[in-house]
Amino acid sequence: MWYLYVLECGDGSFYTGATGDLSRRLAEHQSGRGARYTKTHPPVALLAAWTYPDRGTALRAEAAFKALPRSVKKAWVEGRWPFLEGPFAFAALGQGDAHHFCPRCGGRLAFRSIDGAEVAVCTVCGRSDYLNAKPCAGVLIVHDGAVLLVHRGIEPYKGYWDIPGGFMGADEAPQACAVREAREETGLDVHVVALLGFYMDHYPFQGEDYSILNIYFIAEAEGVPAAGDDADGLCWFPLDVLPEEIAFEHERQVLADLRTRMEGALHFHGEREAWV
Repeated sequence: MWYLYVLECGDGSFYTGATGDLSRRLAEHQSGRGARYTKTHPPVALLAAWTYPDRGTALRAEAAFKALPRSVKKAWVEGRWPFLEGPFAFAALGQGDAHHFCPRCGGRLAFRSIDGAEVAVCTVCGRSDYLNAKPCAGVLIVHDGAVLLVHRGIEPYKGYWDIPGGFMGADEAPQACAVREAREETGLDVHVVALLGFYMDHYPFQGEDYSILNIYFIAEAEGVPAAGDDADGLCWFPLDVLPEEIAFEHERQVLADLRTRMEGALHFHGEREAWV
């Protein structure tokens, strides 16, 4: 990932650059080691950034942005619009939400603190847009002390092992979502036997960092699984021999909780009773 970035200098002027390591480059500018211009115009602060897939694309974007009149640069910085097909890097500026205009009237949004929460409020029509975690559901398919994991074929975490699951539809119940995702990713029709728990995490997508609420169920299934949808492979893993590359930070805790739950089940004679 490469960045086109814009700094605001101490005298209000702009400095534009391109880098493959935005945090390091910003630190260099702030310490006076980044460029002659920023060294003689301190202090500097990151004002805007856009992401690009490679160095050449980022350098072309840098040249195009430098050629713009200052008034146009200012409008682009404030608008947070994509520049030359590069999305605005909201996460790089510590902004988790990319929506800066009201979906009802198109007015500019201002972030205000309401009851201790940051809320986007339209400066024109007054509409409030509360930021909530996006709900997801997953399913832990177990058999003979092992859990079925899928190999992710897409970003984020492409090439990592993942628990089957995904985002819930607008009117979809969590358990129905878990069953659907299991069928799409493993080809199995699962039977849910218990709720494991709720877990928070973040999901990076198209330059944004979404807060997500993950709901996990324990399930059983018969038949031979076959990878599909976002998965390009799958494998049964004993819970004490899990792979190193697990997608998403919260999933290690999920699998640890599943192992504790299954170990507790050994104290019962009936498997069905153990999951209750």
